[in-house]
Amino acid sequence: MSGGETRIGKHVVRLEPGDVLVMELRGKILPGEMKALAREADTRLLADGVVFVLCDIAEVTEFNQESRYELRDRPRKLPPHFVAYVGTPAPVRVVLDLIIRATSLITGAKIGHRFFDTRAAARAWFVEIRARSAPRASVTLGSVS
Repeated sequence: MSGGETRIGKHVVRLEPGDVLVMELRGKILPGEMKALAREADTRLLADGVVFVLCDIAEVTEFNQESRYELRDRPRKLPPHFVAYVGTPAPVRVVLDLIIRATSLITGAKIGHRFFDTRAAARAWFVEIRARSAPRASVTLGSVS
């Protein structure tokens, strides 16, 4: 399932070269769509080793209650990953934060997340995380005579 673009209603999920999964959500999220979006993201997380998810929800007009409950059936063993939400209004941030915390508890996955105003800021966060996670060069100390 590497590469390519998947459309679910008005929403798009695509894997960019490397390790960034981009989710662009638009308009009302209809019943069944959140479950399909989560399944697509989870499949790519598990199969492709994606670590970074950029979720742009600036154009979402409504998350109905049923859509929020569709996230509870996610796989139990998701790999650790980071999610950057772009364009998230304050009230939605509170709900998303609760959903992410619950998902982490249910699945056991370590999910780092932050909210950003722009995609550029979100991508800068990914760069920062990569820099912190890069293997450190090992130094071997020789014996001193």
